[in-house]
Amino acid sequence: MRALPDGAVVFDVGSNIGMTAVVAAKSGAAKVYAFEPDPNVFPFLLETIKANAAAVNAFNIALGAEERSLSFFSNPDSASASHLVTGDTLGHTPTGTVRMSTFDAFVKSHRIEAIDFIKIDVEGFEIDVLRGARDTIDRLKPSLLVEFNAFTMVGFRDINPRDMLRLLGEMFPYVYRFKDGQPQLIDSDGAALAFIHDNLVSAGCVDDLYCAFRPIAAA
Repeated sequence: MRALPDGAVVFDVGSNIGMTAVVAAKSGAAKVYAFEPDPNVFPFLLETIKANAAAVNAFNIALGAEERSLSFFSNPDSASASHLVTGDTLGHTPTGTVRMSTFDAFVKSHRIEAIDFIKIDVEGFEIDVLRGARDTIDRLKPSLLVEFNAFTMVGFRDINPRDMLRLLGEMFPYVYRFKDGQPQLIDSDGAALAFIHDNLVSAGCVDDLYCAFRPIAAA
């Protein structure tokens, strides 16, 4: 967040209780949009915003690949483990439904003309958020921090993690992993294979990827 320009516009997709959104607001962002579809978690997001007197616009909706209602599992044991449910989701029975819009539709309806930074952490459904954001990302060219979780992609969304990596490479010219605290560019099949190996074997399936339209050295 220290690299955010003053007056930045930030989208926090999968905001949970709002820590990322609040940090962004306190780091000089002019506008922060936070999205949390879980009806049981959303009140805590509002409390976090209020307790920190943060200028955050919160929305109790999901962002995905299309506009519709979708089944949702609200995890009573871990707020960060709640997720959307499709016919391919393993192990979890829906606890309700949530309203879903697309990133592009939201941006258009709210007449947003600039976005500097996007964070996405939605338990395996990141690929759907990105598919619904292609026009906005291509037009406004924000940077992105996205969770890459092979377990949730396979178990909850039934997609090949390689498809997610491939989509990121199509949408952004620079895709970075972090290893030993240092950014490493994923710019070849070998680098992609090494990243997927490490994600599955040594990272517990959970990594963050930073994607941008400029290399980190020039950012």
